[in-house]
Amino acid sequence: MKSLWASLLLATIFWVMTFSLKLLNFWLSMCIAVTTLTTLAIRLDGLPIRRVDWRLRSVISGLFAAAALYSIFWLGNSFSQLLFSFAKPQVSSIYGIRTQGETLLIGLILFFVTSPGEEIFWRGFVQRRLVRRFGRKRGWLLASAVYAAVHIASGNFMLTMAALTAGLFWGWLYLKERNLVPCIVSHSVWTVTIFILLPIL
Repeated sequence: MKSLWASLLLATIFWVMTFSLKLLNFWLSMCIAVTTLTTLAIRLDGLPIRRVDWRLRSVISGLFAAAALYSIFWLGNSFSQLLFSFAKPQVSSIYGIRTQGETLLIGLILFFVTSPGEEIFWRGFVQRRLVRRFGRKRGWLLASAVYAAVHIASGNFMLTMAALTAGLFWGWLYLKERNLVPCIVSHSVWTVTIFILLPIL
């Protein structure tokens, strides 16, 4: 477990540097963070995806999951703006990071780098190890809580709650499918859709 806690500490440092200290361009910082964590996870536990996992059913499952999560976020954003005066400004600030890069480049980074990388690290490594140690339900909940907790560094309540919601959703999907491919497809498609193609704000 020591390697897991060390990896989570490193993830926390990366998220603080990216969201709080903002030492580099956001997209460059995220690429460095996710690539490093993904490489570390693969070195410690191996690649959590097999070639046979890439089957049509897994891809379709991921696409439906992306649509379902987009609907959840659309409804959640609507209700949040009715309940909290700070909801709209905080969501707007999340979309503000789009100004730090070209739209096409951001889309490619989201689809091919950060989304797959986050799934390999957070679900394929962190959640898998916590499930082994604490059992399916507690491991899933703990992994989702940690995923949300590192986003506290942003100082953005809406982003932290979004991370908690998404973490619970993809973690449940991983438990249900026992396959990381639907999570990768869902994360990649959902992120590009909600951030670039069909923003909820």
